[in-house]
Amino acid sequence: MTVPEATAPTKQARPDHLVVRPMTAQDKEEVGKLFVATFKREPLGKYQGVRDTEGAAIAEAAMKDPVSFVVEDTTLEGPYRITKPDAKVMKFIALGVDTRYEGLGLAKTLLNVSMDKARQERCDAVVVVASAFATQHLFRNRLAFEEMGKIRYSEFVWKNPAKGGLEERPFEKLLEPEFLEIFEKRL
Repeated sequence: MTVPEATAPTKQARPDHLVVRPMTAQDKEEVGKLFVATFKREPLGKYQGVRDTEGAAIAEAAMKDPVSFVVEDTTLEGPYRITKPDAKVMKFIALGVDTRYEGLGLAKTLLNVSMDKARQERCDAVVVVASAFATQHLFRNRLAFEEMGKIRYSEFVWKNPAKGGLEERPFEKLLEPEFLEIFEKRL
């Protein structure tokens, strides 16, 4: 009996109607919703949960940063078009791709465009906190970021100011992935 040889999945080419551009104020609501939808799929989001207000806060913060980009699907209409101590550092806060557009290389494209803009803004480095296996793999293996540190979720301690600084371990039962990882790439 002959077993067929496994083949690697072929990567689709990104269609021309998916255009990378700087984020605008008109994108805030959709970016916030996309952040919530994407983070709910991440292990940390599944474990801890994510509120719509968190997505809105991320989108609002992104508007203040000149290195925030979106991918616009120009075929769609309406609000659903987006799927050193003194060093100047771009903090890559969130990366999400609508499931309809996965496998087109959009995550990598968004990061590369953001890094190009960070270079133009004379940033020294890009830092990212990766909370899921997929993003950890992307930054470590595909984008050649250097791992700068990691923390085991079960050992993470937070001093809750709402409870007088009482120490809590909000992620102690989160076992996969085991670590939250921090990556950096010098520009």
